[in-house]
Amino acid sequence: MRHRKSIYIGIFTLFVIGLILAGVIVHAQSQELKVIFLDVGQGDAILIEQGNNQILIDGGPSGQVLMEELGKYIPFWDREIEMVIATHPDQDHIEGLVDAMKNYKVDSLIETQAQSESQLYKNYEELIQTKNIQKIIGQTGVKIKLADAELDILHPQSAPAEVVKDTNIYSIVAKLVFGQNSFLFTGDLPSEEEAKLIQNKTDLSAKVLKAGHHGSKYSTSNEFLDAVKLDTAIISVGKNNRYGHPALEALERMKNHKVNIFRTDELGDIEYDCLSSAANCAIIAN
Repeated sequence: MRHRKSIYIGIFTLFVIGLILAGVIVHAQSQELKVIFLDVGQGDAILIEQGNNQILIDGGPSGQVLMEELGKYIPFWDREIEMVIATHPDQDHIEGLVDAMKNYKVDSLIETQAQSESQLYKNYEELIQTKNIQKIIGQTGVKIKLADAELDILHPQSAPAEVVKDTNIYSIVAKLVFGQNSFLFTGDLPSEEEAKLIQNKTDLSAKVLKAGHHGSKYSTSNEFLDAVKLDTAIISVGKNNRYGHPALEALERMKNHKVNIFRTDELGDIEYDCLSSAANCAIIAN
């Protein structure tokens, strides 16, 4: 009887291992693209995933919250994030990245050269060095390939390699294109920098816009909305935050442009599933 029980346990164990291996293979071969605006409170964190490859844009203001969020979408067997992009060194964008770098193997990191004088930023940079993570300067012209999707950095053209008072103006702006689907990520870019992108005739057109600076009245101008020609704006924002984001002025501008507005403080995680480059992405609120 005991021998038979051992056989059953062995068969069950092999069955479970087989299921896990099958899941790993299927996940690795998947060409489906996912873009997930994570609900991290008053901050930004966006996960782009295709197969076993991930790009994480910003990490929000809490490492614990980011780890819980990543655990929902990255399989437990995958402990590697291929690329992290820190749009700028503000606390609500990089604090979570410290825990991400501690808990995952990060292959490379793209960041602006503009620096912060905060202790958090110093700890973050020391960790990058300790983990020997490859650093890439985030500026116009840098392109990242993710299977058959491409992420292009549109801004900044350059940034001083020093502490700056307003890091928002050097926010990395990136555009993701996957067939007929396109996403524009703007960090905390203010309207005066939006105007420069328009003046430079940058191709800003995108179906989905991550609204600048959590829906601040100083971002997402009428001219910028005209240039992007978007269908949907995602506002990453915390409930009852002390900044009053999103601002009524920004919301009114978007509504006047007939833009669909989705907010993480109201919907939680906002996920786009793109089954193929030839199909429109489906949106899911979690």
